[in-house]
Amino acid sequence: MWKSLALVLVVLCILEQGQCEVFTSMANMENLAETEQLLFSSFKTYLQAEEDRLKVLKNFMLRVEDAQKNVNLSDVAKYLGNPINTYLMLRRLSSEWRDVESFLSQDGEAAEDFKAIYDNAKMVLPTTEDHEGAMTALFRLQDTYKVPSNMLAKGIIPGVKSLSHHLEIREIYEIGLHAYDNQNYQYASEWMRTAYEEFGLNATIDGIKRNKVLDYLAYSEYKKGNLPEAFKLTKELAALKPKDKRILGNLEHYRYELRASQSTGKRGDPGTLTDEELYKNAKGGSQTEARSRRASLGDYEKLCRGEVRQQTKRELKKMKCWYKTNDPTLILKPQKFERIWADPEIFMLRDVITNRQIEQLKEEAYPILKRATIQDPITGQLRHADYRVSKSAWLSPSRHEFVRQIALRAQSATNLDIRSSEQLQIANYGIGGHYEPHFDHAREDEDKFTDLGMGNRIATVLYYLSDVEAGGATVFTVGKTAVFPSKGDAVFWYNLKRNGIGNPRTRHAACPVLVGTKWVSNFWIHEYNQEFRRPCALKSHL
Repeated sequence: MWKSLALVLVVLCILEQGQCEVFTSMANMENLAETEQLLFSSFKTYLQAEEDRLKVLKNFMLRVEDAQKNVNLSDVAKYLGNPINTYLMLRRLSSEWRDVESFLSQDGEAAEDFKAIYDNAKMVLPTTEDHEGAMTALFRLQDTYKVPSNMLAKGIIPGVKSLSHHLEIREIYEIGLHAYDNQNYQYASEWMRTAYEEFGLNATIDGIKRNKVLDYLAYSEYKKGNLPEAFKLTKELAALKPKDKRILGNLEHYRYELRASQSTGKRGDPGTLTDEELYKNAKGGSQTEARSRRASLGDYEKLCRGEVRQQTKRELKKMKCWYKTNDPTLILKPQKFERIWADPEIFMLRDVITNRQIEQLKEEAYPILKRATIQDPITGQLRHADYRVSKSAWLSPSRHEFVRQIALRAQSATNLDIRSSEQLQIANYGIGGHYEPHFDHAREDEDKFTDLGMGNRIATVLYYLSDVEAGGATVFTVGKTAVFPSKGDAVFWYNLKRNGIGNPRTRHAACPVLVGTKWVSNFWIHEYNQEFRRPCALKSHL
């Protein structure tokens, strides 16, 4: 602004000397030559700025155009089923398109048309929270399925055929920074190292500075407990910024900690090892990976990867399949039943829901999907929780005839009174969507759904409304087994023993969706009106 103001003042001074009729004096013409030179210089600067602005817009247009080539509007779910594609789209829509709006010239019909369309789209565009949630979801997928950051950055997911775009360095850096800001130093280290390896001999790429990445990487290694690597990286950083007091202070601190952790001679001798010897001696020592997830999730994540317990020969003998016909509604179309696990006893109801019913459920549920909640075990109130990430909706059998038909089929198949159930819940899991280990029933010290007035949840019928390309299994953490989604089938189990006590072996979880989209629905059937349908056993402990 000051440069422009100075230019205006210079021009005014020149014009003041000549006023009008400049053609009558050569001196005035000389002043005009100077004026034109100033105008040219200013215009050249302006034009360069415009070219830079257009270059940014064109580069963005090319990236979006490249992404759009892989989007088939008739099957968008397939494209967005890949977590990298989903992340990139959320990033563009939550921030980059907003930047485009600010870059546009204020004048011109085309610019006005774009702004009108953008203003109308603002209400449905994702927010910063969505963008950050997508990055957190990537960490969850990495945790669960052991996907290395450098492979994910290349758009490679082991065992998955579908292709996705690779991540540019600005996106890799951004993901690493998100992990760093949330003190997830394991992934901050992995993603910053992936970004650092992109530089080669370059000092800056796409506005990202090599020394900045190295700084975050070094400190992340230190916070992980990898002191030798933090020392090595900080020494490299100090060579790039030899006058930075903070970096030099870190280097000295790491050097002191390394020497303090090693015996370097006689007691009381401060030691005389070189930096190279310090690193060499410490390398390969004890390093702590500070994972943010709780240790109890280890078994859950193994099951999500398909690392299930193999059944014994005695258990395998109990695994059977049959047609169930002991209900009038099952005579013309018997229900395919399959016992897939012994303890807890888990059944699969094959082809229990039709494709038409599935599409009806999705169509009715989609407009009313909301972030799923859990029941607080103390207060009994519903609330959001980080360990349950999905959107859900509820459909009543009394208001939707096709839902009533689904409910009647469930009643015939399970032999439980479906009138004592909650409404049919429909859930859709997005990028990294999951539900960590939990019980469906209320335990002994928890509120047993008193507001519903139907007692505890005696059983669960969980319908799979879609196939999932990778991930998304339902796992039972005590029984050590996993059920992978198969469209049109339902998994069924009893939450309570016959004596009404909760079965601790029914603890289960919904694994994160690695690739694809997951739609499920479920009936939670309660214990009222089930006295003669599932009576108590002769032995009180059963």
